[in-house]
Parts: sequence; C-alpha cells; structure tokens
Amino acid sequence: MLSRPLFVTALLALVGAMSGCASAPTGGSLSDYVAVGYTNVTTTCGGGYQVYRQPVNGRLLVAAYAVSEMRQSFCQSWRGEPSLSPLTGVRHEEGALEYIATTPAMKGCILVSGVEITRLHSEFIVACPAQPGATITAKG
Repeated sequence: MLSRPLFVTALLALVGAMSGCASAPTGGSLSDYVAVGYTNVTTTCGGGYQVYRQPVNGRLLVAAYAVSEMRQSFCQSWRGEPSLSPLTGVRHEEGALEYIATTPAMKGCILVSGVEITRLHSEFIVACPAQPGATITAKG
C-alpha cells in the first residue's frame, strides 16, 4: 500500500528535477520578428531559407525549412564541407551570407556574430559600413 504513494512521490521528484534541467532558447527571441517581413533565399546547395531583417537594429533571423535543412546537410556532407560555418560557427550562416550578397542595401555588410535560437532558427548581428554624412559648408 505504501509503495504506490512512494512511487508517485519519487516520480514527481524526478520530473521536477528534470524540468530544472530544461533551458530556454538562448539569444534573441522569435517574437522580435513577428511583424517583420521576410525574403526567401536559396543557397548553392539548394537550402531554402526565410531571412527576416530587423529594421531597428539590423539583426537577421534566418529560418530554415526542415526539408531544406536536410538537403543542405546532405549536400554539405557529400561535398565534404563542415556543417557549421567557419565565420560564426552558427547554423544557417550560409542563408545570412546569401541574403547579404543579394541585397543591394547591405553592400559591404559583414556578419559579426550569431546565435542558434532553435535548430531551425538562428539570429545574426550584422555590421555595415557607415553611411556618408551630409557635408555642411559655411557661406560667408
């Protein structure tokens, strides 16, 4: 009779301990990109991505399609390429680089760092060259 309450108590303690091990996603939040438009990009290996650009801070969220992610991984392994990109070491960097390369407004921009939010979402910080300022001349 006592074994059932002890089993339930032990089970609840185990579930509580394991829930403490669960971690929230690191880095940015997907909710930061809810009202932001996206651009579809395709990489050389055929990976398809949606890239969201934050207008306020210029960060990029790269969302991979699950099927494209499998195709990209297979293509990279077939070619002998590493699955993580060498610049930031964050998944889906190739989608961010393709977006920068094909977006005229981002000419000269580079990836500074990135963080994997989920297996299908990564956020990148982009640095762009300063825009030339207006020249002020004094008359007199």
